[in-house]
Amino acid sequence: MLSIITNLIMEYVEVKEEDLTPDVNPVRDLCLNSYDFISIIGRLESELGIEIDEREIRNLETLGELDAYVKSKMIQ
Repeated sequence: MLSIITNLIMEYVEVKEEDLTPDVNPVRDLCLNSYDFISIIGRLESELGIEIDEREIRNLETLGELDAYVKSKMIQ
């Protein structure tokens, strides 16, 4: 799942895939603006057929946390 997330991020910011580790904060470390981050979340929802609660997005600090959250939504 992390590879899907990293591929989406690389469409928004110029970064090497190997630099997108689970501990990276996409907004702080990659300088993604909040609009781009929300766009990535929307694409994840659309492509994976899941719904991510807007309130919970605020609690997802790192790519690893986002990956775990998306995986949990896929199980439901």
